[in-house]
Amino acid sequence: MWPRWLTDPLTGKISLSRAFWLFGLGGSVAYSIIGLLFPETIAGFTVYVLLGLAIGILQSVVLWRCAPNSQSTFLGRLTRTAVVVGLILVPVMLYLLFTNPDMLLPPNNRWRGP
Repeated sequence: MWPRWLTDPLTGKISLSRAFWLFGLGGSVAYSIIGLLFPETIAGFTVYVLLGLAIGILQSVVLWRCAPNSQSTFLGRLTRTAVVVGLILVPVMLYLLFTNPDMLLPPNNRWRGP
């Protein structure tokens, strides 16, 4: 049995404001803090990006399912629009990262050429 704090948002049983503050903003802040623990190598950044992909998918599902619970129809539609735009950009970013893995390194560690 999954914990209720995780199943309620995934099934859309909480308000959009709570989903935004806890899973949207809170998840992003936690992800950024976790990023400080990863080594600055290609493998470390790859794991960090894949973790971010998983967190992003979780955030998208939670926000999409909780969008109808908003008191404002406009905010619900805006949230769903943002989720769709974000999901369109994920494959684009993955393509760019896999075709140019140096993008994962900080600017001061990139190879500059001869």
